[in-house]
Amino acid sequence: MKIVFFDIDGTLINAQEGMMQPRHQTKQVLKDFQKQGNKIVIASARGAIPEGLKDIPFDGYVLCDGHYIIYNNEILVDEVLTTPEIQKQMEVYQKYQGRPMFYGHHGEWCDCLDDELVVKHRVMFQGTDQRPENVVERYEAQDVDAISCCVLFETVEQMWKAYHELENDMTIVAYDHGLIRMDVYHKGFKKGTACKYLYQKLGIDQKDTYAFGDGVNDMEMFELVGHGIAMGNAVDCLKNIAEFVTDYVDCAGIDKAFYKYFGKDLS
Repeated sequence: MKIVFFDIDGTLINAQEGMMQPRHQTKQVLKDFQKQGNKIVIASARGAIPEGLKDIPFDGYVLCDGHYIIYNNEILVDEVLTTPEIQKQMEVYQKYQGRPMFYGHHGEWCDCLDDELVVKHRVMFQGTDQRPENVVERYEAQDVDAISCCVLFETVEQMWKAYHELENDMTIVAYDHGLIRMDVYHKGFKKGTACKYLYQKLGIDQKDTYAFGDGVNDMEMFELVGHGIAMGNAVDCLKNIAEFVTDYVDCAGIDKAFYKYFGKDLS
């Protein structure tokens, strides 16, 4: 039995370019792979699955960069931020002009929905600049029931200052290029260690583990699986450690890599 982990943004979909779901052929490739007794699992910083992926019967989900793990509809890990952790974040972000967006299983909290950086984030990950509904805009730390926070900054310097004030107490994935931001979680798993936890729990040998990704937060995952496959649109640092670099997300990159690794019997 083999298991394949898939990042979402830039790997299965490309919201910025209007690609909100994988190609029909890609979906069929994944389903055929499952029919052979193998497993397919999402591994993403997202906390929920976008609509365009909901018709694919994934076996499991490693969400929030490893802090929310579901397998066969059973919740295995759910690391929610505590009120003191949220309070400390709010104080640090205010100090360095961060724009925080807190995400939970049953709600979102953001007091800067119309900020230019927040709008850019929506376009990047949701494919729209439309203002979302049902987001709590006025809140105190005790009101927030979140598993993650994505916080945006104007400068790399601001981001790293905030990072260093929080790094000892929380798990953080920082992006110092493009849209400057951090994803912040309760101290615990990262995406890579969560994937290792899951494949070991299932008794799958590392040599039978694969991962597709395109971003900085996929680097540890590539180091902990047997085969790391970077999309053609991946960042250079990920390509440099990948076993194989396939085509771009919107040029059948996953299909082509499956053909290389698993052969012609996958349609």
